Amino acid sequence: MPHDHHHHHHHLDESASDNRVLWAVVVNVVLTAAQVVGGAIAGSMALIADGVHNFSDAAALVLAFGARKLARRGADAAMSFGWSRAEVVAAFVNYIALILISIWLIVEAVGRMIHPPQVDGWIVVWLATLALVIDLATAALTYALSKHSLNIRAAFLHNLADAGASVAVIVGGVVILLYDWRLVDPILTIGISLFILWHVFSDLKPVLRILMLGAPPEKDCTEVRGALGEIAGVASVHHVHLWQIDERRISVEAHLVLAEGQDYAPVIARAKEMLAHRFDIHHATLEPENAALGCADHPAH
Repeated sequence: MPHDHHHHHHHLDESASDNRVLWAVVVNVVLTAAQVVGGAIAGSMALIADGVHNFSDAAALVLAFGARKLARRGADAAMSFGWSRAEVVAAFVNYIALILISIWLIVEAVGRMIHPPQVDGWIVVWLATLALVIDLATAALTYALSKHSLNIRAAFLHNLADAGASVAVIVGGVVILLYDWRLVDPILTIGISLFILWHVFSDLKPVLRILMLGAPPEKDCTEVRGALGEIAGVASVHHVHLWQIDERRISVEAHLVLAEGQDYAPVIARAKEMLAHRFDIHHATLEPENAALGCADHPAH
């Protein structure tokens, strides 16, 4: 009975989380439409840049929503590890889209620096202020979820970046109103785009590490190899591979060469207990070997 109650509570949390993501998508799509249309009317590329960035956040949240749903599917014959890495793939797609958008905005802004158009400062200021409010509201909606999902964290951090970009656009609108210095708009566009690129490249590293089967940053393959070599009954260790299945699960495989006359069962049990307690690794594939026989796949290794 207690188990059933806990499961039901978890389901309610997931439903509430999904609703938060959906609301964040809705407000960002509405904001994007307002900023792009308003930017076109006002002649502000910086406002359009901010709007396109907001749309990419909305798209990221849509991807996050779909990936969260897909990640809850269990393992099957085709996907033996399950679908949890779908969130990582969604985050990767989002980052690549942001890179392409930022490059396009920089190219457009350079053209406008050569021939700066007339810009309506009031439209820029009011819409950028609205964007700032919505960016902060969206960040508040996704803050709690960002602690547990790399994908949602990407969207959350982008919303904070959007808030900073909106402040920059507001300042640009005020400068245009006070001094009619129209070059500030393409300069801000380039600045916002470079800020987005810096943000993307700093966040892309953990996503690529998971997709490339890299070891988690807080774990070291050499350290795991050494710890396995210290297990009683283990003569040597080789063929050690450590990688992240997804954000929350780590896997290791290794070949353990047993000491002479050593039974494999207690050695494997001690090794798995050590991995769980010392490294928090609960998915381990350990192959015991006899020193006389050597490694089963030595030629391939």
